[in-house]
Amino acid sequence: MSDRTALHLAGCLALSVVLALYQLGERPLSSPAEARYALIAREMLERGDWVQPRLNGVRYYEKPPLLYWSVAASYRLFGQNEMASRLPSAVSYIATVAVTFFLAHELLGASAAPLAALVLATSAGPLLYGRSLFTDTLFGLWLAVSFLGLVLTVRGRRGLLGPLLFWSGLSLAGLTKGLVGIVLPLGTASTCWLLFGRKRLPHDLRPLLGAAIVSLVLVPWHLLLAARDPAFMRFYFVNEHVLRFFNAREPVDYTPLSIGGFWLATALWLLPWSLFLPAAIASPDLRRGLALPLAWSVWVLAFFTTSASRLEYYALPAFPALAVIVAAYWRRAIDARPAPAGARVAAWIVLGIGVALVPWLVASRESTAEFLTSLITLLDGVYRDYLVAHPDVSFAVVERCLRLIRPFAVFILLFGGAALLASRLSRARLAFTIWVLGAVGLVWFAELGHRLVAPDRSQRDLAPIIRALWEPTAELVVWGTYEDYCGVSLYTGYPTRMLDSARGDLLFGYRRGDASGLFLTREGFERLWASNGRVFVVGDRGLDIPGAILLAAGPRSMLVTNRPPPLAFRHGEDPSRRPPDKESGGS
Repeated sequence: MSDRTALHLAGCLALSVVLALYQLGERPLSSPAEARYALIAREMLERGDWVQPRLNGVRYYEKPPLLYWSVAASYRLFGQNEMASRLPSAVSYIATVAVTFFLAHELLGASAAPLAALVLATSAGPLLYGRSLFTDTLFGLWLAVSFLGLVLTVRGRRGLLGPLLFWSGLSLAGLTKGLVGIVLPLGTASTCWLLFGRKRLPHDLRPLLGAAIVSLVLVPWHLLLAARDPAFMRFYFVNEHVLRFFNAREPVDYTPLSIGGFWLATALWLLPWSLFLPAAIASPDLRRGLALPLAWSVWVLAFFTTSASRLEYYALPAFPALAVIVAAYWRRAIDARPAPAGARVAAWIVLGIGVALVPWLVASRESTAEFLTSLITLLDGVYRDYLVAHPDVSFAVVERCLRLIRPFAVFILLFGGAALLASRLSRARLAFTIWVLGAVGLVWFAELGHRLVAPDRSQRDLAPIIRALWEPTAELVVWGTYEDYCGVSLYTGYPTRMLDSARGDLLFGYRRGDASGLFLTREGFERLWASNGRVFVVGDRGLDIPGAILLAAGPRSMLVTNRPPPLAFRHGEDPSRRPPDKESGGS
């Protein structure tokens, strides 16, 4: 690697570090996903059991353990806090930017490498998920490593490095998210072998070396857990892989997207760079040199399009390959000097959206709220699930996001105008720089919106109230699906009992008698509620508990107790902690 190339890599990594780590711990951990994974990692540390994942004492086999191990290691090093929780995902995002750089360097040359790295670093999906505690960011890293190994092997470069990366990435992807981590690399390799005339590819991939790596990295955890729990294998492989693919797992506790919705979400997560994909793929010259990234992208997109359980973020592993394709388009534009027609078309699209939507978004508050609700439910499965269960609910969180509409509208107009001006000046390098800056701006508006809705998805604000009123005999109860409110366990650290929670991801462990003392029946809860001890209940706003005293309420959830708080608490200095002087039966 030349000094110039190393400098480009350092610059791309520096940008990705700033984007990933800046105020990483600012937002509270959201429920269900972030708080759930953080709790599992914390239980691993507390129990000293690194084999059997558990959530609130209940066995949890939906995912392999590599993410939990990573978060637990981060807790050991940096303490248990929001930044340490998200650090494995953030590091995975940064590392994926580096892998994308090397992919483009290998496939397109040194001049395209920084372009591909910047495209990935500033795409909405990879960055936003990289700033969250999330399985698919780590999963995407290992698949990108495996793809890089396949590229090196197909091109006959660097001896054993290609097969080592291919099989190591495959194994670690499998240890992050299961069998799909094996299917996608092997499927792409098979396509290269059968369709691209790579007859020696099976031999060049060193299958014996691969078998050894898989046996050492992927297999041991599965065997250890199967030896401890004979029910693991059937649940993990049949329910969580085969039946999930056909959207027939038990339980189906998510709302999958339609095929059109999945492709639209994929295009939105790749913004603004998805605007250049049609022009890049339409070029015969570019297609001929991009057979490998096209094959990888097609395998990822086709696999999850075929799956009936497709979710909005499932296409993220294709993004490094798609970034390489977009980089090939821009490299040719920069080498040819004038900005290509595709850049002008994309700029006109952004400017046209600004001109058409800005008056509507700014003038019509109701239409804007409906648009934001549709966008949120497309890109966030938690709100989509909630809307299915509560079709008449109007999202209070949308009201918070409306304050960003005016500055966002101005930004879109400026971004589109600057991109169009640069393209008409025929300065492709300037145009690309403007698109990078515009991409950072788009993603940061999305991050600001994420911060505004974060309190609705987290129980962090409830923890000080519960701690202030906690007594030695107090009980904390989650009423409803535990994962939706598990942040209250994370932030209080108190034992949490569960009512109507024998569903969702805890159903498997509940049926096997896990943490039986934590699962309450209705009769058991009524006795507990009528006792002399203080009981806290966290659940949906629709809960109707006789005699409940409201302590806090959000757009979708509330905290109630069975006994009035002391006067000292009521007249404390912080008014946000002061409960109302009335009983609440759900509001």
